[in-house]
Amino acid sequence: MTELIDSLTIRGFRGFRDLTIPEFGKVNLITGKNNTGKSSVLEAIRILVAGGAAETLHTILRYREEIPAGTNYRDLEEREDFNLIRSLFLGFPDILDLDESPTFSIQAHGRLPAESSKLIISTSWISRRHGVSERRPELDHGEDIPSAETDAMDGIPALSIQAGEKVRNVPLPILARPASWSRRVSPFSASPSDLARFIHLDTSNAGNTGQLGVLWDEIELTDIQEEVLKALQLVSPDIQAVSMIGGDSRSSGRTAIVRSKRFASRVPLRSYGDGINRVFGIILSLCNARNGILLIDEIENGLHYSVQPLVWGTIFQLAQKLDVQVFATTHSRDCVLAFQQAAAESPVEGRLIRLTRKDDWVLPTVFSEDKLQFIADNDIEVR
Repeated sequence: MTELIDSLTIRGFRGFRDLTIPEFGKVNLITGKNNTGKSSVLEAIRILVAGGAAETLHTILRYREEIPAGTNYRDLEEREDFNLIRSLFLGFPDILDLDESPTFSIQAHGRLPAESSKLIISTSWISRRHGVSERRPELDHGEDIPSAETDAMDGIPALSIQAGEKVRNVPLPILARPASWSRRVSPFSASPSDLARFIHLDTSNAGNTGQLGVLWDEIELTDIQEEVLKALQLVSPDIQAVSMIGGDSRSSGRTAIVRSKRFASRVPLRSYGDGINRVFGIILSLCNARNGILLIDEIENGLHYSVQPLVWGTIFQLAQKLDVQVFATTHSRDCVLAFQQAAAESPVEGRLIRLTRKDDWVLPTVFSEDKLQFIADNDIEVR
């Protein structure tokens, strides 16, 4: 069966000069040494599937502290403001010293809609008469902003984003301004109908109760809710029910609670430790990504090695049931072995992708399930 993403080509993005991963499965684990670009592959998928949305670019740049905290967007209409986004391009170029605008492209083959199967992003200028104003919220998505026809001295720095056949320009002051989307705490992309649904889970922040509260509300009182309970019971069989309470809104102050055979009254899930809360976040995200894509960076964080085979088994099962394509990263051998075990026991196609850096190139090696079994049997290092 064709997946949303069967293969992926990344050119000029971050540390990738020209990377092609020729084959993906339903569930994919990306591994490799530090600085090989594991997280950058997830970022590329995230940007592609979002159709180059300004919100997604902003979130990625802020997470990496490439847009400094406290940046004042009113001061960002100068030439040097290209420094905000130079990290997106290969080699961190000094953009103003280049004869041509730097460009990166991301392209996938599979079942993605046309608007999110190919993306080309480059630097550009827009005319100052289009300006940046809090009274023009439509600029947040770079809609209908033409490039400057005069030289750069008369323009505002921007990103030109070509998603499919559509081209738009996003002014850097808009890209740097969180105001237009900071009111939303949603961890997943509320994608337009012509884009695929996706969820990105940062496991270092997987216990964020505001984000988890939004996800919980999406599945509460549905059949899918039972899948979350079953996953928790794999780790702690005494748990009989789970819910989220509290908070004066859908996005803040929520607490996950459980009913347990061990206690007379309900207790916070956090009382069970960080590991089970990680499981809660992973499975809750997976259930919300139905018919879409789930991205998980450093999936092993907070998970004891003994729990990881159970977690991967659940991921394979739900990925098939809910038609979710999963992409995760790790640098843990225990995680790789747990993935291999789950892949061997599941009819779902799993792929391990190892990234290796050689000089200025990143080279991928794709391991099918047969190769994974050989690796496990012969104790071959693939991290």
